[in-house]
Amino acid sequence: MIEQKQYEADGLSLVYDEGEWVIGIKNYKVANDISTLEKLERHNKTDESFVLLSGSCTLLAYDEDAKTLEYRPMEEGTVYTISSGVWHTTIMRPNTKMILIERSGTSMDNSELITLPSHVISEAKERLS
Repeated sequence: MIEQKQYEADGLSLVYDEGEWVIGIKNYKVANDISTLEKLERHNKTDESFVLLSGSCTLLAYDEDAKTLEYRPMEEGTVYTISSGVWHTTIMRPNTKMILIERSGTSMDNSELITLPSHVISEAKERLS
């Protein structure tokens, strides 16, 4: 009657995917480190929410028209939501763990990637390193 799931490896595991929404556990991986920042993603059919469980993470959102980044350091136990269509990423430090919630079926078929301009990457690395 009670289902329990954990995930300890690097990266993301969808631990619940039944119906309209999925819940994932997202752990630090090198691709989410500030040292590897290059691209952002946006989901065209879903908002995406995050809850920091432990560690340190900053959400980045990018305004493509203004060419500016918004930095939001996450606090444990707070729900952060990125609206559909907003360029974003999570910058995580080692030993960080969070929960991710989004619509079931979210994939690169209904999402996009953008490569950030080099000066924006440099600014983010300077600010978050």
